[in-house]
Amino acid sequence: MPPPPGDVQALIERGCFRCLELALARADERRQTPLAFEAAVLLALRATELGMPSDEWIARARTYADASPERAQYLEMATGVPPDPLRGLRDDLLVETQIRNRIQQRLASVGSWYDVLQTGSHSDVFRRYLELTLICAVDRRPERFERLDALVPRLPDLPLLKYRVGACDDRYQSQLQSLQQEVPEFVDADFALGRYALRGPTSPDPDEALRRFRSAAAAFPTSTAIPMAIGNVYQSWEDWANALAAFDQSLALLPSHPDARLGRVISLSNLDRHDEAIASASVLIDAGRWHLGQAFYWRAWNYFNIGNNQAARADADRTRTLMVNPAVFLLSGLIEWRFLRRDSAETEFQEALKMDFGQCEAAFYLGGVRAELRKVPEAVAAMNQARQCYDLAISVRRKLSEDAMAKAATPAAKARESARHERAIALVEKRRVEVVDAIDRLQKVQTAPGSTPTSRPSPQVR
Repeated sequence: MPPPPGDVQALIERGCFRCLELALARADERRQTPLAFEAAVLLALRATELGMPSDEWIARARTYADASPERAQYLEMATGVPPDPLRGLRDDLLVETQIRNRIQQRLASVGSWYDVLQTGSHSDVFRRYLELTLICAVDRRPERFERLDALVPRLPDLPLLKYRVGACDDRYQSQLQSLQQEVPEFVDADFALGRYALRGPTSPDPDEALRRFRSAAAAFPTSTAIPMAIGNVYQSWEDWANALAAFDQSLALLPSHPDARLGRVISLSNLDRHDEAIASASVLIDAGRWHLGQAFYWRAWNYFNIGNNQAARADADRTRTLMVNPAVFLLSGLIEWRFLRRDSAETEFQEALKMDFGQCEAAFYLGGVRAELRKVPEAVAAMNQARQCYDLAISVRRKLSEDAMAKAATPAAKARESARHERAIALVEKRRVEVVDAIDRLQKVQTAPGSTPTSRPSPQVR
């Protein structure tokens, strides 16, 4: 049963975000400064945990801190918690090494933050929440898990603390599930429960994860991390329209969010919205900070697809100074081929295959460019490699499809996974037909000199 709305301590112990907001309002009205300070700090921590801005709550806490050294230390602990990785504050995650090292020293030295939290004028539940936060979100030493396991059995059975323990580590996730039965309004737990659903070691349940994330997103609309988590689920399903909508939601809240921006670029590219993808990639490039290799690659890919070969070549060259992988060489080879620089295209496709012998498209295009170079035996060899590669790719995809169907928790999940894998298999089978046809034509050239070697295959690089 919910506590009376005027019982500030009981509201804090109940611990849901709305409970803490109400606790702060009541404590502020009654000038209960210690409780107002606790509620404000706890709101700042919860905002950080949920991927929301915490500045408002930190500022409120400072107004209650006065000149208290004790409260100043508690505030330092709260502001030392790094943002959620999906929050979009990558620069904040790269805090200067000196600062990060100083925080770790505060945890390990004599008179450490942990020691400070064992006594104090503030409530035990507040200090235990801070201690759990240090263990779960700040401390980087392996022994922190021993501290956690020793602390958990000694904690009061309060919703606030059950939440923090449950959100800390997979082993304690059952505490979140029981918490929501006890306190139905504790929707705060949905974000962590969604992540646990994705990480299930034997049967990940992305549908359950998505349900949890949507619930959390509705309750906490200023979070940039929650829509990012939603976008990542849709991206894994290759549901590009819904992924784009989720990434755009994060960008609406934080236009500088680099991960959401990259997600937008990839989604637009797969939706063949080339001009928009180019514009979005340019935003990342102009910022000059994050995901530059990916941004140049996707901008080059989109330029290539609209026929702007000069711009594609320039961006592909820039990509290679930032990252090197088979897809980069494959795209570079296609651009060279578009310029009719067949020798260099051949080299690029070969480099892609050196890096990944299973790069079927590179083998296919290598066969095509060699055919145009009149290297017929070499072209046949490359096409045969492509055929074998596609055969293996079909087998692997079918096995992946079977495994995905076996793990799918619902009929909807089975249908989605089946459709996703069947789309991929259909594309590979189509390519295999083209390869077999190309091999047949090339073999005819070998027996009938002067014949046309082969038609140029259409590019399908992603």
